[in-house]
Parts: sequence; structure tokens; C-alpha cells
Amino acid sequence: MTYSLEDFTNYISSKTWKNAKTFENFAPHEYILSFPCEKTKVEGKCTNNCDICKAERKAFEDAVIFIRQNGERAKFQKRIYTMLCIEDYQYWTMGDPLETTWVLNKALINDPRCKVKTYWLDRA
Repeated sequence: MTYSLEDFTNYISSKTWKNAKTFENFAPHEYILSFPCEKTKVEGKCTNNCDICKAERKAFEDAVIFIRQNGERAKFQKRIYTMLCIEDYQYWTMGDPLETTWVLNKALINDPRCKVKTYWLDRA
């Protein structure tokens, strides 16, 4: 089965995004994390290998791969990221290998509160 834009938008709309407080004054954005399931994490018993975690991790990785395959390179501060723009938002990870990628970010495209310019490298 091929992962589609609809699959990606369903995934991102199903998540509860958290405000990135560390950067809210110069690069406001939100994020989600890929960590063990809440129930067993609270109990301290999840090894990140339960069926819930495996399904959540697969969904997270599918979204990350979709961004990396369909996004555009952009320079933000001194780093280059692959960002996927959909409607009013851009989505990206920090560029780590898939197996160590735990954070998925989103920000408003051209957010007037952002103090750092994004330079799109793949656009004419």
C-alpha cells in the first residue's frame, strides 16, 4: 500500500501538538514526539515494544518518510532541513536517521512572529 498525502494529513490532524516554549519568541512552532505509549509509560513497564508502540512508531515513521520524500530543502539559521508545506503549515524533522528521529515539528508558513527567515533551496 502506498502512503499518500491523505494518509499524512489524517496522521497530523489526529495528533495533539505541543507548543515549543523554548523557541516561542523567535521561531514559534509546535511538535509531537514518538515515545512509548502513555499507559504503560506511566506504569514504567513499556519497553517500546508493545503492539500500541509498534503501531504508533510505524505511523510516525511513515509520516517522517513522507516528509523526506516529498518535501523541499530549506535553510533555517545555519542548518538545512527537508520541509513539507501543506496548506498553512510546514512540517519537518531535525534530519537525524529514521531510527533516532523522535520529534516532528510544524510551524505556520511565513509566520510574522518568526524572527528567522527560511531560505528555500529547491525553489526558483
